[in-house]
Amino acid sequence: MTEEHPDPAAPPEDPAPAPPSELAQVRAAIDSRLPGAVLGLDPAQPEGALEVDRERLIEVCTFMRDDAALQFKLPLFCTAVDWLDREPRFDLVYQLPSLHRGSAIRLKVGVPETPGETPWVPSTALLWQGMGWQEREVFDLFGIDFRGHPDLRRLLMPIDWEGYPLRKDYISFGEAVKFSDRESFAPDSAVPRGAPS
Repeated sequence: MTEEHPDPAAPPEDPAPAPPSELAQVRAAIDSRLPGAVLGLDPAQPEGALEVDRERLIEVCTFMRDDAALQFKLPLFCTAVDWLDREPRFDLVYQLPSLHRGSAIRLKVGVPETPGETPWVPSTALLWQGMGWQEREVFDLFGIDFRGHPDLRRLLMPIDWEGYPLRKDYISFGEAVKFSDRESFAPDSAVPRGAPS
C-alpha cells in the first residue's frame, strides 16, 4: 500500500472563497429591492456598518423589519457621533439585531449641518416601539431633529436648557461655582483653607 503525497512543485490549490459576510448579505438583499438606498459599506472592525441615504432611511428600515429573510424587528439603540470638522457633521447610528438570523447590523446615516437649518433625519419611532425614547435622547443631547416623531422634546435636560451637551462645540465650563461656604473655599486661593499641605 502506497501513500500519496502531494507534488511539492505543484501550485497550491485555491482555497474555497469565503462566504459573504452578514453585512454583505444584508446589503445585497437591500440593493435588490431598494437600489441606491445603501450608499456604502463602512468596513470598521469588528462589525462594520451599512451607510444609508438619509432620505431613504424609513424605506430601508421597513424592508429590514418586514422581509421574511431578514426580520430585524428588535432595535437595540440609536445614537449619534459628532465629527465637528467633517461633512456631514453627524453620524446617526442604529444597532439592529435579527433573532431570526442570529446577527446584528449597524446602520449609519450621515446628517449634514446646513446653515440656518436644524440637522434632521426621519423618525423611526412609528416603525419600532421604544425608538421614540432613543430619538428623544439623541435630540436632547445632540440637537438632531427627528422629523415625524410623535413627541419630540427634551428627555434628560431641563426644558429651558440651552444647547446640546454632547456636541463637540458645546461649552460646558467657564462659569464660577457657587459654594455655600465661601471662606473655606475662596475662589482665588490655590489651596483651600484646611486642605492638607
